[in-house]
Amino acid sequence: MPKREQALLAAIGFAIWLSGAVTFRFAGALMFESGPLILAVSAAAVAFSVCLLLVTIMNWRKLPAAQSAPVAVALILPGLFGDAAYTLGFATITRLNPLTAAPYAAVMFFGTAVLLAFALWRAGRAGT
Repeated sequence: MPKREQALLAAIGFAIWLSGAVTFRFAGALMFESGPLILAVSAAAVAFSVCLLLVTIMNWRKLPAAQSAPVAVALILPGLFGDAAYTLGFATITRLNPLTAAPYAAVMFFGTAVLLAFALWRAGRAGT
């Protein structure tokens, strides 16, 4: 994949992460402090959304499914760096209870893991 395409995907990934960070800033209490059921629904919604975004972006960029894994990595890498800073300053940035950082991080790790697993599955399916 050309460097220009990787840079574009990274920029798109950062924009997706930033929109999520803003959403979590304003809806974080509802998503992360409303009990385990809402937390599970939030995690499932994040996982579904990132998988849908991967497919949508790949279709838009006309990228083959066999490249799903490197595309997913290019999309999530800026957000992983952002999440490290976001989690460190969680209480200050979000004005939520500092203990809410753990459920937030768990949802982010889950969404990332599901996206990577989905990308590997998609790439494997395309290769056969």
